[in-house]
Amino acid sequence: MKAIILLLFGLALLGGAAFGGWTLYNRFMTPPTEEELAKKEAEKPPPPVAYVRMSPIVVPVLGKEKVEQFVTVVATVEVDAAKQPQAAANLPRLIDAFIATMYAGVDDKSLMSGPLINIPAVKDKLAAAAAKVLGPGVVQGVLVQVVTQRNL
Repeated sequence: MKAIILLLFGLALLGGAAFGGWTLYNRFMTPPTEEELAKKEAEKPPPPVAYVRMSPIVVPVLGKEKVEQFVTVVATVEVDAAKQPQAAANLPRLIDAFIATMYAGVDDKSLMSGPLINIPAVKDKLAAAAAKVLGPGVVQGVLVQVVTQRNL
């Protein structure tokens, strides 16, 4: 009886060793498949980003007869780290595009949700304006840091 148990135990050890060897061989000795290569490409970290700080943008919200409120937006543009000097050099054009976008959006009420400012719409419009100024693929996003509204 002991001989049979030892024989089964020995066969189990040999089977485990064979399975382990086969697994290690397939993992390290065979070339990776196209699926594995595509998966590694997808797992690459994103490129480093840099931030370009903008000055506050103050826009009046006009009513039928007078200014109803002032909206102040402080935003930061997220760009590729390699393109950060280009974005800093174009800062005046970027500020002008942001001011024009904010004035247009407040005027046609596309940035407003009733009397309140719609922050996701502001982010989308400012990102589109920044992409027009700096070119495609440079702008990663726009961080809206502060939004204040002051009723008059």
